[in-house]
Amino acid sequence: MDDDTIDRPAFAQLLGEVGPEVMARLLAAFAREANARIARFAELSEASSPLGEGSELHREVHSLKSAAASFGAAALAKRAGALETAVETRQYDHDPAAAADLAALFGRFSDAVAAHRHAPETP
Repeated sequence: MDDDTIDRPAFAQLLGEVGPEVMARLLAAFAREANARIARFAELSEASSPLGEGSELHREVHSLKSAAASFGAAALAKRAGALETAVETRQYDHDPAAAADLAALFGRFSDAVAAHRHAPETP
């Protein structure tokens, strides 16, 4: 797995706690949630939604950051965290590329997880 994409210890810990079957269901739910939050973030950003802590834009990116961190999606959590801070401090400029960045990072995470699932076990 790509180290800047996935926090291996966090991912392994969650997998160890819930097992492969539950992890697969959790990852599917995370994928639905992440895609929905990224899409909503894009909509709000395009509409020049209000900024600041507690704003809808803030809630979407904060929730995405937290969920990403829980699954060990390190690069996604880091980028979402930077956007969260920018929205919170009213420094976010409603950049249309931000949602595309989030989507690309989620895609990298998904690809890395898929590659990990299909990798041979190492002793």
